[in-house]
Amino acid sequence: MYWSRSKTKAGRTTVRTKGIDISRAQEQFDFTAAASAGVKFVIIRAGIRTDEDTYFRRNIEQCRKLGIDFGCYWYVTATDTAELDRQINACVKAIGNEKPSYPVFCDMEEQRQIDKLTSKERTDMALEFCDRLNKAGLPSGVYANPAWLESYYQKERIVGKRDIWLAHWTKSPDNPSRYDYGQKMWQWGIDSIAGKDVDGDICFVDYPAITSKWYRENCGDMPEKPDKPEKPVNLFKKGDSVRVKRGARFTNGVEPYSYVYDTIYTVQQVSASGKETLIGIGSVPTGWLYTENLYKAESTENNDTTQKFAVGNKVKVNYGAKTYNGGSLALFVYTNVYEVMQAGSGDREDYIVIGQGGQVTAAVRAKDLKKI
Repeated sequence: MYWSRSKTKAGRTTVRTKGIDISRAQEQFDFTAAASAGVKFVIIRAGIRTDEDTYFRRNIEQCRKLGIDFGCYWYVTATDTAELDRQINACVKAIGNEKPSYPVFCDMEEQRQIDKLTSKERTDMALEFCDRLNKAGLPSGVYANPAWLESYYQKERIVGKRDIWLAHWTKSPDNPSRYDYGQKMWQWGIDSIAGKDVDGDICFVDYPAITSKWYRENCGDMPEKPDKPEKPVNLFKKGDSVRVKRGARFTNGVEPYSYVYDTIYTVQQVSASGKETLIGIGSVPTGWLYTENLYKAESTENNDTTQKFAVGNKVKVNYGAKTYNGGSLALFVYTNVYEVMQAGSGDREDYIVIGQGGQVTAAVRAKDLKKI
């Protein structure tokens, strides 16, 4: 057991809380299995560069649902102040008012940051990240391994001055790291939850109590833990077909490609508050949007099946359509414009061959096309 309390030689009580850290790499992670395995906290990747992690919203929702404390980290790749500013803004926007009970950590480990920046510049960036998050109402810290603390950061500006999440792998959590930077969290190596590898962590402090005090002193309130969020109304449910309103952006602020507004998507998940919805094609997630920026798509089965097509017509394929014989189509087919190359075949009036540049793409049914 390594999620307990023990006494140090000086008689102080030391907390040893079991946790893990995850990102989109774990995809549909089993949080119930994690809770059963004794996981008390999860550090969730909120994003990388200026992109919100695809599974960030889902992972937060699962933690809240099961009463697991969570923190965040943002993978920072910037090598100049302008890019750092954009990445910090993206981080603050993604996390927003979630008020994690563990800090938000700055994760810098890119080789190009080593090649292009001095130790002072790298340290300036990490501290700027922390300061900006604090000003935005979020507790912060620095994730680093011994090499970065010893060689790539100005150690004296971080150790003892910022919360450190140390990455130093050993054989097991029972084999402590030989490095002591006063770290409050330690990533010890690979753990296994329900047969899936995840990074294992131990926390040496009572972060929920520490951050509650921090929020009170710096924001005038406590972190919100809505055990029973307000029941949303008029929500989409998983499996619904939806379209994106023109001009809408993803929740991380990224503007979609133009074809997104012409594509029918499937609802994959709705946040607990109902304010955000994850859409995708098939089982592949596209991204989170605010629910107010979605509207229900008409079923392709309700399309006018009497419409006639002629050779040369410009058409698009309805999302989810199959080939004429029931075969699967590649995802990109639903986003392209095609030309009708053959309309009808014998007594099969609904047999339509489409293609581009004289090359056949597929034969589909007329009901699965719309004229452009």
